[in-house]
Amino acid sequence: MQLANVREHNLSTLLKVLAAAETPLSRAELAQATSLTKPTVSRLVDDLLSAGLLAEQAPARTGTGGRPGTPVALAAASVVALGALVSADHVAVDLVDLRQEVVATASVPVTHPPTPRDAVVLLADLARELLTAHAHDAVAGLVVSVPGRLSPDGQRVRSAPNLGWDDAPLVELLEAAPGLAGIAVTLENDARLAAETEAVARLRDGARDFVLVYGETGIGGAVVSEGEVLRGRHGWAGEIGHLCLDADGPECRCGRRGCLEAYASYWALARESGHAGGIGEYFEALAGAERRAVVERIGTRLGLALSQVLNIVDLPLVVLGGYFRPLAAELTPFLEAELAARALAAEAGDIEVDATAAPAEPSLLGAGLRAIQPVFDDPAAWIRNAQALRG
Repeated sequence: MQLANVREHNLSTLLKVLAAAETPLSRAELAQATSLTKPTVSRLVDDLLSAGLLAEQAPARTGTGGRPGTPVALAAASVVALGALVSADHVAVDLVDLRQEVVATASVPVTHPPTPRDAVVLLADLARELLTAHAHDAVAGLVVSVPGRLSPDGQRVRSAPNLGWDDAPLVELLEAAPGLAGIAVTLENDARLAAETEAVARLRDGARDFVLVYGETGIGGAVVSEGEVLRGRHGWAGEIGHLCLDADGPECRCGRRGCLEAYASYWALARESGHAGGIGEYFEALAGAERRAVVERIGTRLGLALSQVLNIVDLPLVVLGGYFRPLAAELTPFLEAELAARALAAEAGDIEVDATAAPAEPSLLGAGLRAIQPVFDDPAAWIRNAQALRG
């Protein structure tokens, strides 16, 4: 590893240690936590302080003698990032600071799925509102969660049936939106962002391998192995909603037949029932035999699809997110019956079904966390930017 790369790696390590620390750390404590020498840590800390990424705190004496150490902490408001979400019933934006915490959220409901241009106008307005209300020195980027497949280059929403979008140039529209000029824009599938958030939550308990299935108007999914979300060549890995259950089945909004979404998505259920309200209202209105029939339909179809996924990836855990989360207790018996009958791993008796551990709207939180991550991955670039601005 070249010296420049070593320095960049060490800068990143220091920032990540401070982000994970519950309290500010002195240079000596950072040296101990990173196994770097004290002179090296001092130089790196000085660079990060100069760039405005760290701030010194009040001196604190940690031992019985000697000079008190001067702890440092992340300068939370120096760099912020924007996470955004577009769905069929609302648009939302999070502002995330350098502590990887959500500072503020702004959202607006919509009565029908927004067009790409309408979504961009709403997102840009919400982003400007948050950035104006909260002091900051720089914006790390904007990551937008969308319920659909992206183009291989990540610039366009290739297909988002729940929004009625087809080949939408969302990055181009966002980069040209007032107030967003100069902010790096990235698109990501909502289920993958939800899976990243779930992976962080479950890593605390040592769970590193699972399949997430995420119910909204449609059905998304993701495969997490060794704590990492599998993307595949085109970024479409985990698209369980379009797994074919019956080649002669009902038509799906993607244009194919027999997809899981055509049976178990809210879109399919609402189409058949004539329900025009939201997902929560639909399930709240179900009771008795009708509710059991709907839950059984979702559970058996979902179990059939998941058994095929698990036969391929051989993972021990299924996580239910989105609208499947509040139904988890009711769905689990039907899921487990299908998995026991069809999934090979059931022979080992180690398939678990669980509700998501992530907070509400995990794809929105995941978008914000993804947007701030470049600062931690390459703080040297932020130091160079700060130096260029000074001179």
